Amino acid sequence: MRGVQYGIAESETVTTLPKANFRLYPSDSTVVLVGCRGAGKRTLGFIAAKYLGRRLLTEDYCFESFAGCNKTTFLHRYGLDAFNSQIANVLARTLDANRLNCVIECSTGTLTQETRAILSAYAETNPVIYIHRDKEDLFKHLKLPASDAEHLLSTDQKHREFCNFEYFNLLDTSPIGREDGESPLRSASAHSARLIHVKQEFISFLDQISGQTLTRSWVQNPFSVKAIPPEHRYFTFVLNLRLSALINLEKDLAQLEAAAEVVEFIIDTWPENILDLISTQVALIRRKLDIPIIYYVEENPREERRRPLEEKDATDCELMIHGLRLGVDYLCLDLERSADLVHKVLSMRGRTKIIGNYVIKGFSTPQWDEDVYVQRYLRAQSLGCQIVRIARFCAGNRDDQRRQNFMDKIAALPEPKPHIIAYDYSVFGTISPFQGLSFNPTGHEHLEKSSREQMVGVSTIRGTIRTFFRRGCLQPLNFYVLGANVYYSASPSMHRAAFEHYMMPHTFEAKQCTTMEELDRVRRDPNFGGASLTAPFKAVIMDHIDHLSFHAQAIGAVNTLLPLRGKTPSILDHANARNHAGLTEKFYGDNTDWNSIATCLRRAISPRNSVQPSRTTGLIVGAGGMARAAIYALIKLGCRKVFIFNRTVSKAESVAEHFNRYAEEQNLVGRRGVEGRVCHVIGSAKDPWPEGYQQPTIIISCIPSYGIDDKPSVDFRIPSQWLRSPTGGVVIELAYEPLITPLIVQMRKVREDGNTSWVLIDGLEVVCEMAMEAFELYTGRNAPRRLMRRVCDETWTRQCAPFQPQRLP
Repeated sequence: MRGVQYGIAESETVTTLPKANFRLYPSDSTVVLVGCRGAGKRTLGFIAAKYLGRRLLTEDYCFESFAGCNKTTFLHRYGLDAFNSQIANVLARTLDANRLNCVIECSTGTLTQETRAILSAYAETNPVIYIHRDKEDLFKHLKLPASDAEHLLSTDQKHREFCNFEYFNLLDTSPIGREDGESPLRSASAHSARLIHVKQEFISFLDQISGQTLTRSWVQNPFSVKAIPPEHRYFTFVLNLRLSALINLEKDLAQLEAAAEVVEFIIDTWPENILDLISTQVALIRRKLDIPIIYYVEENPREERRRPLEEKDATDCELMIHGLRLGVDYLCLDLERSADLVHKVLSMRGRTKIIGNYVIKGFSTPQWDEDVYVQRYLRAQSLGCQIVRIARFCAGNRDDQRRQNFMDKIAALPEPKPHIIAYDYSVFGTISPFQGLSFNPTGHEHLEKSSREQMVGVSTIRGTIRTFFRRGCLQPLNFYVLGANVYYSASPSMHRAAFEHYMMPHTFEAKQCTTMEELDRVRRDPNFGGASLTAPFKAVIMDHIDHLSFHAQAIGAVNTLLPLRGKTPSILDHANARNHAGLTEKFYGDNTDWNSIATCLRRAISPRNSVQPSRTTGLIVGAGGMARAAIYALIKLGCRKVFIFNRTVSKAESVAEHFNRYAEEQNLVGRRGVEGRVCHVIGSAKDPWPEGYQQPTIIISCIPSYGIDDKPSVDFRIPSQWLRSPTGGVVIELAYEPLITPLIVQMRKVREDGNTSWVLIDGLEVVCEMAMEAFELYTGRNAPRRLMRRVCDETWTRQCAPFQPQRLP
């Protein structure tokens, strides 16, 4: 902020029009990856091509196709000048011929003026992503001498001159697949691949720059925390993290999990190599906290030198454009900065949402009901800001009614209009821990209060949520796991720990019931918050639910039940009514079983067993609700050859028919390499593995370890003729009481006999994932994942371990 200015300057009229947005591209635009060798372009190219369903073209392949020989041969034959000319010619022809539905990996090891011009021109119509990684890690990977390494680095950074996006390929230095703080007893983690983090992060990055993030989440599950933007959810918080603090932070960022719905990353210092440092921190926040980022370049940071206006605008504009290049979710822009800076940033915003920011300083600031605030809001709206944030300095007692009058004026304006955030602050930060419904700044008990911070007070998300419940803004609710055999469930302890993390006075109980009448009595209680359903309810509940998620409809089973208490039919209204009590006759059903299974599979599948639609074969044992979810998980992962074995063949045939019909409706069959059916039934355990199909590399046992309807439990082992995959695979045993089932004993023996390529996942691994996703659906809050994993393992160790064999090695 430049001084204290309460009115609108003549050059900043309400009718100011924003410039065009130059970084919006059609979703089918070809994506180009550039960067030095060793940065990971080829790996990310494969990930992008598979996820987007596109061709992957490499510059090396295209060079050989056009030139008739590889680069080394061409260089030796014709010399450097001809080589550089040919590189530029091949690049231009490749890009021009493939502007849609491709992923192109460019090995721009030789950056000439001509190739830069070609890529710069292409970036006007297509995403060109600069891929880079930590330089120390890169030098170690390439085994380069210091002189060559420095030259490579200086050349590599020139990519920023023409790329419109940037992705920092963060190395996962933790033990493979195991997060810090996770118990070493977990069975599958030790076998997981590091690339799972990179894959998920790069896919999210692609969704963000193409504008698909919310669309995909909303269509599949509108109650997901990722489906509703945090500014439209009630009681959301922003965790302020400053670059000056992160540079010297000794704590692992993962310890700050579930501290807010959004991180505001504040650039408040200018160290050397600041662009690389910012890229690294953005990547770390994404990996460790996995929540949206507000990127804010502070104009006059405390404890830093005062910069001349020209230097300030030039430096900060570069930093803001860098944030946009990183594809951050939000960029906070002070609208009282110079008009040229404001308009340049707005013209380059792409898919990033702009928060038009005003900080009103001084001891005689206007009151909230004066027209100056509405004028500022209207100017931000005219510039195309999606959110307007106004922070007003208040030296004395604040007048909440006047602020509410201002909010009412904004609410009365016609739609569409920007979301409004408005609060008072003092020398101690925000005066009240919560003055609005969303994006309230907060700190964290693990972080020391910075002398640079002016907005964050002493409040944290935990203390503020507790205050909401005490004041009656939110009400305590009762949650359950319901079914015939739930006495051993690990869910209650995990949910109780998560409730305690947020200081929510909710309860969670395992309640045995077997009839719809019993379930109805539970769900129609005014204090019912939600329930996880087990047998026998997963299928029969379908006809007693008003709204089903896309996944529940596809699977034909529900495992998560939510009450709908919104005052209007809007799903957003229902979602914001979570954590509120009241009578209701309407309910929402979802299925989180499939995603929990899919998550465990993604962690455990080795690269040589990666899912290929034309080859990968899966085996599902059982035909109940969990089997349906397991089949759906395989289909979502890309498997198109699924075999079902069940002792009642007719049930297996019914399930197979359901998913074959689904596959046909979704156009998943009839493609190249995919036959007319996805699911097949094996009639007997004595049958040989069907001819013409690879041995299964994914096996999921969905048989309960307890008997149902007075039937004894099934003592099942995989027939040896179905275990001949030369590359092994993954076996998931969904039962976890007892944890060591006959199948687990069998597979442990297989591993002990030398076939260590089989990875085993026990039922606790899956149930933990289910509980975390259910918690987010119940409460609308991010699950404290590390905490819930630890509690899950501790609960099993305390309650069950003394009576069972040891967990998996």
